[in-house]
Amino acid sequence: MREQARWWILSAKRDLERARHSLEIGDRVGAVFWSQQAAEKALKGLLLHFKGGFPKTHSIRRLFEELGYNLGLSEEELEEAYELTQYYHLSRYPDIVEGVPDEAISRKSAGEAVAIASRIVEASERAVEEED
Repeated sequence: MREQARWWILSAKRDLERARHSLEIGDRVGAVFWSQQAAEKALKGLLLHFKGGFPKTHSIRRLFEELGYNLGLSEEELEEAYELTQYYHLSRYPDIVEGVPDEAISRKSAGEAVAIASRIVEASERAVEEED
């Protein structure tokens, strides 16, 4: 694996740990933000590994499109993955939710975000390991 791709995958795994911890302590904003970051970094690591680079974007959909395959995720799981993109901004800026982000994100949404990010990170790591 290219060294930089390894850095991105490792960063994704650490962000996923942050997302899981945030969920455990009831920090829904942290859970969704770190889930989005974990998925984004895992996909960027894959793109570095397989294609040598990635576009400057936070869009999970765009990263999957650039990658050209779905990591074995179902259509429903892909739709869940695409929804992670909104959390890049929604979890950080009160004006986007017109209130406090903590109040706009449900525990269910936070749990779903962590679950889909987990699948993306784990599938990304497997894809790279199988290639090496």
